[in-house]
Amino acid sequence: MVAPSKLAHVVYATHNFDAMIDWYTKALEARVIHNNGTLAFLTWDEEHHRVAIANLGPAPDDEAAGKGRVGVHHVAYTWDSLDNLLTTYERLRDLDITPVVKLRHGMTLSMYYADPDGNRSEFQIDVLGIDPANDFMAGPAFEANPIGEEFDPEELLAAYRAGDDVTELLFRSDQEPVPVAAMTAGTAAVTN
Repeated sequence: MVAPSKLAHVVYATHNFDAMIDWYTKALEARVIHNNGTLAFLTWDEEHHRVAIANLGPAPDDEAAGKGRVGVHHVAYTWDSLDNLLTTYERLRDLDITPVVKLRHGMTLSMYYADPDGNRSEFQIDVLGIDPANDFMAGPAFEANPIGEEFDPEELLAAYRAGDDVTELLFRSDQEPVPVAAMTAGTAAVTN
């Protein structure tokens, strides 16, 4: 079994978007990396984001209608290599546990799983080093699409296990791929 190498980030969903950003920047001495009014990404260290805040808009008039939507949206865990992430994917798939969402975010490759209560966990690898990830998040492609693009983990797994170059499968269509050979330990988790 391959455990994650670190806890990556927590995402909160809120009707108090600006107040939440203000609170977390003060409480954690964080800085805002990206804020488009719908999503805000904050960090206090070298990670591209440790906290994300999703704006649900104004609270509904009916308080009961808003319950269950605010709070923790998901918790993210980082694996230290593509091999370990795909090994985990295979192990869970063989146990009939499959991701509900699979996204190439640009700075990470992520698979989201839902537990029996519906809580979501993001299992990810970094595909960019620290500075390139921060640059990408500050750029026009991320501004236009901060969520990313879906991918097929079975296609990626088959290509990876066959020893094929999977670089194109890791990055978004609006992003310049970084050759896997150019990635170094500690800056991105893609190794073959």
